[in-house]
Amino acid sequence: MASSQVAGYSVSKTTPLNISVEEAVINSKRSSSFLLHMMVMMDPQQIKSNETAKDAYKECLELKDYLSEQLWSEFDTDGISAVQTALEDLSQVLSKYEMTKEMIENEWEFVDSSCCVPTC
Repeated sequence: MASSQVAGYSVSKTTPLNISVEEAVINSKRSSSFLLHMMVMMDPQQIKSNETAKDAYKECLELKDYLSEQLWSEFDTDGISAVQTALEDLSQVLSKYEMTKEMIENEWEFVDSSCCVPTC
């Protein structure tokens, strides 16, 4: 496991990605968008067994871990903002995937809530 020094403290790098932060931000936009589109286009029952969706989920998870570890290396406002936006996008799609997978595994019933919006 590789480590580096940050402000005198040893920080271990656990994510096996060997790319720049900028590449990770670009890849995170692509990967999170891809996984989200897959989830929209697929029947929820297919998500659990679809290998492409599983691979996209794993890639998003690795990118999120990597960007979380690398956030400290950004010093300019634009870089920090780009990493934070990428982390938010990844977190949202990962949560959506995990929730959908949990619904399938626990056989939750899907309810369309768009028809139940109260009018004022």
